[in-house]
Amino acid sequence: MSVLVLVESPTKVKTISSYLGKEYKVLATYGHILDLPPDRIGIKIEKDFEPEYVPLKGKKKVLSSILKEAKSHSSILIATDPDREGEFIGYILAQKLGKKVKISRIRFQEIQKEKILQAISEPDEIDLYLVDSQKARRILDRLIGYKISPFLWRAVGGEGLSAGRVQSVALKWICEREEEIRNFIPVTTWLVSATAFYGSGENEKVVFYPKREAFATQKEASEFLNSILTKTKILRITERKEKLGETLPPPPFTTATLQQEAFRVLKFAASKTMKLAQELYEGTDLGKGKSQGLITYMRTDSVRIGEEAIGAIRKKIGSKFGPEFVSDKAQTYRLKKTKGKTQDAHEAIRPVDIFLEPSSVFEITDRNLSKDSKKLYELIWKRAVASQMKPEAWKRLEFVANGGGEVWEGGKLFSIDPGYKKIYNVSADLLPTWKKGETLTPDSWEIQEKTTEPPPRFTEASLVSKLEKEGIGRPSTFASILETLYKRKYVYSEKGKLYSETLGEKVNAFLQAAFADLFREKFTSEMEQKLDSIASGEESRSKVLSEFYSILDSQLKKTNIIEINKQLKERPKTPKYGICPVCKEGERVRKKSSKKKEYYICSRFPQCDYAEYL
Repeated sequence: MSVLVLVESPTKVKTISSYLGKEYKVLATYGHILDLPPDRIGIKIEKDFEPEYVPLKGKKKVLSSILKEAKSHSSILIATDPDREGEFIGYILAQKLGKKVKISRIRFQEIQKEKILQAISEPDEIDLYLVDSQKARRILDRLIGYKISPFLWRAVGGEGLSAGRVQSVALKWICEREEEIRNFIPVTTWLVSATAFYGSGENEKVVFYPKREAFATQKEASEFLNSILTKTKILRITERKEKLGETLPPPPFTTATLQQEAFRVLKFAASKTMKLAQELYEGTDLGKGKSQGLITYMRTDSVRIGEEAIGAIRKKIGSKFGPEFVSDKAQTYRLKKTKGKTQDAHEAIRPVDIFLEPSSVFEITDRNLSKDSKKLYELIWKRAVASQMKPEAWKRLEFVANGGGEVWEGGKLFSIDPGYKKIYNVSADLLPTWKKGETLTPDSWEIQEKTTEPPPRFTEASLVSKLEKEGIGRPSTFASILETLYKRKYVYSEKGKLYSETLGEKVNAFLQAAFADLFREKFTSEMEQKLDSIASGEESRSKVLSEFYSILDSQLKKTNIIEINKQLKERPKTPKYGICPVCKEGERVRKKSSKKKEYYICSRFPQCDYAEYL
């Protein structure tokens, strides 16, 4: 018996072929084969939203090759990715291959010989509910794009503009944050502090502050400090409070938390993280004739790890760090509740072989494995190991002191047993031994300017976190949402922060004026849940699409472009960013240089020469 195995990526072909005998032939689909047409809506709305699928560019040849090869085999195993998109690709393949040959669906979360052989021994069928969910999602997004975009073209101008079910909500958040920053008025106060060291390290210090309101001016703060120093240069401890606690280890990575942490630690964009994770998942040559994937499937919203993997991780912790660092019992995790459903179909992202340490991976010479993908592996490996280690034990010390007739307070959190943080090179802190009645001679007395900050701009990490929390989009779509915003020139990234472009603000203003109900967080989250309900068989594709189209059609019919444009034109054209800090009369205006550098100038320029680069 000869078997044809169909996978998505050509990288998997070599690895999986090495596990199987000569009776198996492995071919790649190179991703999707069919999709909705690029030049028309491709949906027969009156025929229960029947989609029209056409071959993607260059895929006729791929499909023809697969169909030709299939004639030489008695059985076909569809081994596309174990998610919604992979299920749809498998469904299309099954449709094209017909019923003349036996077709089975196999799924695996990691590319490892034992797991592949196990999947082959447990063949399944195509999940038609999951396929329906993919179809509904694609049709719904196409309806929004094709029905609303023409309104955008007329209102804002330019046929390249588009609206999106999820991207437009993300754009709304970025523009709203820009507005908050724009309207923010900073308040400056002055603090007086005394810093006392208890060790030789630069961070082995406690900062004390007087127990009183911050000062409104620098002069008031200076007068206060001078009055203190004329009386004394010491602080006498009157109270020492201790509080013990622990910090639990973080759960293994989901797609969203991996994107967030990779941005925080490695400064990787979400799209780059997913590309590198794909490399790690698909497999590499480990040498000595062994090939396998390095991590489990990277599109998941689960924090669950299988018992076998947990056992291996705990064994690794004991051998590398000592039994005292292994958690008392096997740690199991649950996701924090979000507004959407958690699929939990896959495990969390973890190494396939926990005994393959990052140092060994950095020595792999396979050209398919980049230096950055090795860094990402280290991040994933450490997180998986940390998840089964003991919590960090800490002690919070709070001191009250008297000095110069004033009450002073200072405090700090100290790690007394690093626990899981050992893997991140954290060691136990030195603690101050100061007791009640002891006198301290601060090493420095200072005046500090403190200005209130506007809300922080979104980063890719914080935007992904908000999308996840609000139940908008799915882990597999977060990176593409950001890419679309960049591509459309609605948003740009500068030093890791997301800024709205003028075009993005215009598009958002129109969408919120004309179609606010369609791009509300609640509506988008509820629609996401309905799409998930199709995948579980609780809702029908036809019903969900009919209900949505009824709302969309109603919105389209009552949209008055002329009236909306009139309202938008009445808004101020030049955004202002608070009062000019120099002349105190004009307002700060944000500009962009020819090199795309952002800066502020005063609205009274050239009378006022204030300028400040962001």
